[in-house]
Amino acid sequence: MKILLSGDRFMTNEILKEAVETVFGDESNEFEYVTHTGNWPVEPIDKNDEVCEFCGCDSDLVPLVKDVDVILTHTGCITKAVIDAAKKLKVLGVGRGGPVNINVAACSAKNVPVVYAPGRNSSAVAEFTIGMMIAHTRNIVSCHDSFFNHKKWRGDMYAFEYISNELGESTIGLVGFGAIGSKVTKILNAFGSRVLVYDPYIKEEDRAKHQCEFVSLETLFAEADIISLHARYSKETEKMIGKEQIALMKESAVLINTARGELVDYDALYDALKNNKIRGAALDVFEGEPPTDDSLLFSLDNVIACTHLAGASVQAAKIGALRAAEGIYSVIKGKKPMYCTNCEVIK
Repeated sequence: MKILLSGDRFMTNEILKEAVETVFGDESNEFEYVTHTGNWPVEPIDKNDEVCEFCGCDSDLVPLVKDVDVILTHTGCITKAVIDAAKKLKVLGVGRGGPVNINVAACSAKNVPVVYAPGRNSSAVAEFTIGMMIAHTRNIVSCHDSFFNHKKWRGDMYAFEYISNELGESTIGLVGFGAIGSKVTKILNAFGSRVLVYDPYIKEEDRAKHQCEFVSLETLFAEADIISLHARYSKETEKMIGKEQIALMKESAVLINTARGELVDYDALYDALKNNKIRGAALDVFEGEPPTDDSLLFSLDNVIACTHLAGASVQAAKIGALRAAEGIYSVIKGKKPMYCTNCEVIK
């Protein structure tokens, strides 16, 4: 069996191959590998009319797939041209939470199952989210910046006017309660926080299983000291956090976004931050990545920001590759994979 490993600088080809060898065991000794490496995350992700959040060019992959049985990738640009060129393709695996860089319709037309790895970085993002909460509310970033970049001792940051509540005495609002939101809740429960959740898709019988309060979006924004976004991006959730929702926030509240930039109307958010209508924001995702040089973001001193870093951990890379490889194994062995976006093509 011939496999194309299309890794990148995060989920490397070595990690992808190790996952295949772990799942297939001794059978993998007979496999032939073809490799391609994208430059993400050093090079930003891209989108076109077919797929999004990919890196590289599909024309680089087309010559490599002519006789492969399996494609295993992370951010490869898998368009219809790639699928059409892969005449022997039996299954395609992508080591990420959603196969947005795959033309799934083209795969379905060729009866090629697409397996993926939901929740692969949920623990990484949950930990990072808590870190952002503490970093902002406890002035860690601004104090560090003053100390190292300006050689200034900010003793004044101990003054009452600069300090904030501990997490254990705070009300935290989570928008979205999937794999990440539920893990954030468990960590916050350990702190002793009051946790509010908005997620209309959680069934009533499942709500009692968690130590949190399910409320309306309006109640969450009005009562939370910290609001953290964990919803998936879709047409329905695009700019779901806008001027109306932000206006409900306390002046002392902080908004955290480690999900997707498209969830927020950033013009409305920046206006609120600039005019001190809310205390601040901690952002790992933006309206465009990277933001343009003239973005209002760079004029704000009440924002801490990272470069879409929340999901970056050794475990996230290895779990993503392993789950995708497990899905490939199931298809090859005639079994139903756990995570498949087009299972209807499996006979």
